[in-house]
Amino acid sequence: MIMVDGRKNNGGNKNAGRKPKADEDKVNNLFNTALRQLYKKKTDDNAKVSFIHTLLESQRGQIFVAEHIFGKPKENVNQTITLNNFDVNKLYDSEAQENLE
Repeated sequence: MIMVDGRKNNGGNKNAGRKPKADEDKVNNLFNTALRQLYKKKTDDNAKVSFIHTLLESQRGQIFVAEHIFGKPKENVNQTITLNNFDVNKLYDSEAQENLE
């Protein structure tokens, strides 16, 4: 049973979601063709290997490859929340001190 609540356009944007597989294949074919032409290689695999060698020549390229092979390391984000001159971190710090005593 489908529930209708009277709102218009239930279901979200018609262009939302994953693109069709055909579109992904088209983009992949364009990149493969461009790499073959750039590196003057006959096969997609040889062109990709040349591209990876080029990436590994720079430090940023090495980081990019490492993050995709081994996963990106966890990043810590410190946040300070202040509401009407009340710093939540100070409250936490004082409670932590009390627990240590």
